[in-house]
Amino acid sequence: MIKKASIVLIVFVIGMVCIAGCTSDTGEATPTATPTPLPPVQTPVSTTQAAPDLMPQPTDVVPTTLFVDVATSKDPITGDITVTFRGGKGQNQVNEIKAVVMSGTGATTTKYIEPNVNAEAVFTVEDGEATRGEDRITVTASFYDGSSYRIYDDVLSRSRTTS
Repeated sequence: MIKKASIVLIVFVIGMVCIAGCTSDTGEATPTATPTPLPPVQTPVSTTQAAPDLMPQPTDVVPTTLFVDVATSKDPITGDITVTFRGGKGQNQVNEIKAVVMSGTGATTTKYIEPNVNAEAVFTVEDGEATRGEDRITVTASFYDGSSYRIYDDVLSRSRTTS
């Protein structure tokens, strides 16, 4: 009986080994195919320059003792921009006035205006400082006490009046 059980057990083990496929060892490993990675697909990239920020921001609240004013205009024919210092209660305390034009093309030009009434800075289209379209103008007044305030921030565009 032990002999029959041993034979059945041996046949069972050999059958399991055959089913598992582990009956022979040749010592050689079969090469497996390694996938070759493909180069990444090149997608065309279009680079566009970001549009300039022409959105005006709120101006600073200037103390009444330091109040000064400027006037701006854009010539309807040439597109040139003129920034004029108009004076004010704090004009004797002004150290410098800085006018900055951010043109519709993205160029930024800074000019300084003397703190004298009717002193002006002109930004021309011919020099690339302004455009015939929309341009943003900011004006900052700096005072002798070290304070500085943005007193003007607006977008000017060329317009003609028709009757």
